[in-house]
Amino acid sequence: MAKSDDRFLMRVADMYYQQEMLQDEIAKKLNVSRTTVSRALTKAKKEGYIKIIMDFPSENVIELEKELEKKYQLKEVIAVKSDNEKDRETFVAKQAAYYIARILKSDMTLGIAWGYTMKKMIEAFELYKIGNQIKCKNIEIIPLLGTMIPETAQNNDLRLSYASLLSSKLAEAINGISYHFAAPMYVKDIATKKMLLEEPQIKAVLQKAKNCQVGIFGIGALVENSSIAALDNQKKEILLELSQHNGVGEILGRVFDKNGNTVESEFNNRIIGLTLEEAKKIPIRVGVAFGEEKVKAIKTAISTNIINVLITDSITAESILNKGEF
Repeated sequence: MAKSDDRFLMRVADMYYQQEMLQDEIAKKLNVSRTTVSRALTKAKKEGYIKIIMDFPSENVIELEKELEKKYQLKEVIAVKSDNEKDRETFVAKQAAYYIARILKSDMTLGIAWGYTMKKMIEAFELYKIGNQIKCKNIEIIPLLGTMIPETAQNNDLRLSYASLLSSKLAEAINGISYHFAAPMYVKDIATKKMLLEEPQIKAVLQKAKNCQVGIFGIGALVENSSIAALDNQKKEILLELSQHNGVGEILGRVFDKNGNTVESEFNNRIIGLTLEEAKKIPIRVGVAFGEEKVKAIKTAISTNIINVLITDSITAESILNKGEF
């Protein structure tokens, strides 16, 4: 391409931006390579022939998202604009559903945790018919941990938020394939856990969970109104005790400390499901959480690389950035 061929630059820019032609189409029409077209567009910008104006709605929070991504080296942050606490659960769950729909590819395996937030996300798939837009095939949805005993949960929302049920509902929404984790989330002792982990069906699903390409989790705070604490009073007392022994937050039922490491305890040893260390090996690890009481847990999860994609609301995102070290 001649250095002074301004006409060529303008022609390429017109075809690409005004006529909305693909770069391959432009290359074929002008009898040049696609690389030449790409370079011409770059040069046209430098010469000032192309000026791109971003006219986003005033309520966008892109700069906030970018700041979090840069500070914590995250793959992506979605910070839903929120002016109040009333609607943010719905908005965050909806954006989480759209995110999952966007990244899905044929033959992908996606692991899902449990809890209120995960349940709301699945409901968003159904409410907004998001699954109808997905054309991918053979997507497998894997529960990442066992099932709570329904009668011990203290409310219906929690009873209907266990991983196997959510896996089934999400698979139904996107025409995927679901698996059932045929084990309880907690067992009474280590001997029972060892016995169950030898069951072929449980072992097979757990192996699939370890090999997921995407994992999506809620992030819990060690407080009285957390999902795990709501299972029964015994677990509530254990969680509050762990918060006094270096516990910062919870993912997949696993309590982690300020360094992102599992807080070892009898509580942790009785969980059947993916460990925190195994979860960290999943390439795309999506944390969906919000709320002032969860800021410490979320900040630890992103700063220690437990998760590398965060979906939250703008209020929580600003708190994460503005608060100092814990």
